[in-house]
Formats: sequence, structure tokens, C-alpha cells
Amino acid sequence: MRFERQIYSDKAPTAVLRLITDFRYLRSWDDSVVSVESLDKVFGEGSRYRVRVLFSGNPIDMVYTVSMYEAGVRAVISGVAPKARATDTIEVESSGEGTKIKYTAEIDMAFPFNLLDPLLAIGFKKTVDRAVAGLQRFLASQHSLCDESLKPAIGQNPSK
Repeated sequence: MRFERQIYSDKAPTAVLRLITDFRYLRSWDDSVVSVESLDKVFGEGSRYRVRVLFSGNPIDMVYTVSMYEAGVRAVISGVAPKARATDTIEVESSGEGTKIKYTAEIDMAFPFNLLDPLLAIGFKKTVDRAVAGLQRFLASQHSLCDESLKPAIGQNPSK
């Protein structure tokens, strides 16, 4: 299943991509997320997060990894659960006084669950739409977090 959404933020591309990709902020914008635990001290390529989400009332534990991060341009986050894999690709580009954001979520269910993809896609679409609306609200509300001097340095994760 693949879901693509585009939104706009008045923040700079570097700040926007960081706020979306650093899953320590995920609960602030995705109401399907119950908990997030950062497994690494430094944010960057290779950072890992243990995430618990609710889908149709069922808890699902996933481990997400920032598998690619190009500041202010593009990031790929890969999630793994016993019955599914998720790949989120976020691309940002400067647009006028802000940033155009393209968010692509791909969800691959394991067999035999993938046989239910057409039915599951209905629920996933609702979850994705709610998350994107929450992301837009979250980005609009961020002020001090977009000040690069207030954030820890972005670097390659030493645990890679």
C-alpha cells in the first residue's frame, strides 16, 4: 500500500525535515502513536526509535530507523514489525517563503495479511490522513524548535 501527501509549511526546509524525521516529536502530530522511545542519543542517519502504534484498536510495536538523511532535502525512515514493514520518504524543497513537503508512506504486510491489503488500505488511509493533518498543525505551531541554535547537532549516529 502506498500513500502520498503534499503539504506546505512556512518553516525552512532544514527545520521542517528535522522536525518530521526526528521521531521524538512523532507523538506530537500522529495520534495513532501511543509511545516513542529513542534508542540513540544522537539524531542522524542510523537513529532508531521503538514506536508503539494503535491500528484499529490493536497495539503494534515497531522499530524505525532513519535509513537516509540529507538535511533540508530528503529522508527515508524504515519501520519493521513482526507482520509488516513501513517505509516513509519525506522530501522537502524551498517554496516561496516556506517549504513544500512530499510525504510518501509505503506499508508492506507479510503473507497472509497482504491478501487483505484492499480492506486494510481503508483504515490505513484514515490513519495517514489524520497524521498528515496533525503534522500540518504541529509544524504551524513550532517556533523555538525551528531555531537551529536550540537543537543538538545533527550527525551520523555513532551506534551505526
